[in-house]
Amino acid sequence: MSANLIIVPIINEKYWTLLVGNLSKKRWEFFDSLPKATHKAIFSDVISHLYVDSKNAWHDDIRNWPIETIKNVSTQNNNVDCGMFICKYMEAVIQLEPVQWELLKDWQSSIALFRAELAYGILCTNIQ
Repeated sequence: MSANLIIVPIINEKYWTLLVGNLSKKRWEFFDSLPKATHKAIFSDVISHLYVDSKNAWHDDIRNWPIETIKNVSTQNNNVDCGMFICKYMEAVIQLEPVQWELLKDWQSSIALFRAELAYGILCTNIQ
């Protein structure tokens, strides 16, 4: 089995973003639920540390991959839901089918439901 994605949730100054390494396309994909240019500032350090800490895992230099900001993703309308949005982005990108972001635009109105589903999954799943 081989991996196709490197999923890197990042918290910086109490704000979550998501960086996904797409191994087949050799690029980084950036997800930001409250888009600001300053949120990208930490990426080169994160990617560099990831490369150094696990350099025997890579066939090429992941530090040189371009970073593409994924457009048209659902965004939050407050300052508290970034963590839940990152969980939803991760859930979407691991699906086998390509993500149709235009169909997933209004997560904010369902954020309470998403929190409840996540809590249920964590607290009530019987792992054997």
